[in-house]
Amino acid sequence: MKRSLALGLCMTLLAAPVMASEKETLRERQDRLSKQLEASKKAQAETDAELNITEAERDAVLTEVKVVNERLDQLSEQIAVQQSEADAAKAELETTRRQLAAQEQYLQGQKALLSERLRVLQVNEDRSYLQVIFESRTFGDFITRLMTAQSIAEQDRDLIHSFMEEVERLEFLETTQRTQLSFVKQKERELVITKQALDRAAEEKQTLLSELNEQVELLELEQMTREEEQALMDEQRRIIAGQLEAIATAEREAAEAEARRQAEAKAAAEAQAKAEAQAKADAEARARQEAEAKAKTETETSPNTAPVTPPVPPTEATEKVTQPVSTFIRPVSGYVSSRFGPRANPLTGAPESHRGIDIVNATGTPIVSAAPGIVIKAAPATGYGNVVFVSHVLGGQVWTTVYGHLDAITVSPGQTLAAGQTVGTLGNTGWSTGPHLHFELHRGEWAPGQPNAVDPGPYIGY
Repeated sequence: MKRSLALGLCMTLLAAPVMASEKETLRERQDRLSKQLEASKKAQAETDAELNITEAERDAVLTEVKVVNERLDQLSEQIAVQQSEADAAKAELETTRRQLAAQEQYLQGQKALLSERLRVLQVNEDRSYLQVIFESRTFGDFITRLMTAQSIAEQDRDLIHSFMEEVERLEFLETTQRTQLSFVKQKERELVITKQALDRAAEEKQTLLSELNEQVELLELEQMTREEEQALMDEQRRIIAGQLEAIATAEREAAEAEARRQAEAKAAAEAQAKAEAQAKADAEARARQEAEAKAKTETETSPNTAPVTPPVPPTEATEKVTQPVSTFIRPVSGYVSSRFGPRANPLTGAPESHRGIDIVNATGTPIVSAAPGIVIKAAPATGYGNVVFVSHVLGGQVWTTVYGHLDAITVSPGQTLAAGQTVGTLGNTGWSTGPHLHFELHRGEWAPGQPNAVDPGPYIGY
């Protein structure tokens, strides 16, 4: 009974510092999470404000693009009208040119007749009206010849005038139509130049709009990522609170058990002391009786008899109890395609710090928990795809493991896991270029920027 009480007391005394260490670790972790959560919320507020400004700028540019596009549509319609007018002017000019060509051909014939008459008149210019008169046989013949000569002269003049007037009319019409066509073409060129300028403006506005859309997408992604971070940290705080409550409960139960053991030990000690006192009294009484009897029957003995010291029971050595050391196991078999540390991002080619290791295997291969723990998150997350976060407390140290790009998740938040228990299956979700497990190990809680990440290789044997 003594051995059992001593061993229980020893275990209690050794367990108390362990629980106190875990409790202190969890409280420190909870404080860090609170500060990180506040920082994340502040950063998210800044992101929200920047997102609002960028969205306002995008809406303004979108309005400008709409105005420019409407103006471009109007110009396109005006250019179409001008092109139609130009085509009509070209057709009219072509008709006039054909008329002028036909008239010129006709006038060329008339010109030939006129030239012949002029040549005849020039050749016979010496034959004046007097010769015509002298050749007249009668006065009536003279009058007839004179009137005929005058009529021929007037016809020649009318022919010349008609020729000149028609030529002048057609030349004026051609000049007018050329001027009109030039005006229409000039207006069309001006509209085209204006449209080209608006096209460039529209292209610039569209480029700016694309940039603002990209900024909005990045800010929305950052906003979503921060919301996910805050949700994860809230869940970690909730689980830590549960762990602290469990430790407090264990401490209360340990204290109550210790009080019961002390009461039992005290009662046992009192009973043992009473029994020992009674045994001693009985022994003394028997000794007195024996001494009195012996004094009567035996001769007088020497008075300097040394008292007999009762044997002292041996003291039991306290057994040393050691805390078992927990180790991590491999979450999946396969080969490592990308190790922890610097690398080129497989999606963008940009340099980055890889905060875990990538283990390649077939899609659907089971993924197991690397140590006992509690599931913090089990859901899709930006970048990670389907992901599981697990919190572990091993030997007073808090750890967090992350299992990313899963094809399927088989656990739920708050679930308690044993080492080797399946959390999901290997996949290719999120920002991934092929089926693999992205595995992270954090000494402490998972935090934005992953400052607590350590190389998992040495811990899981890769």
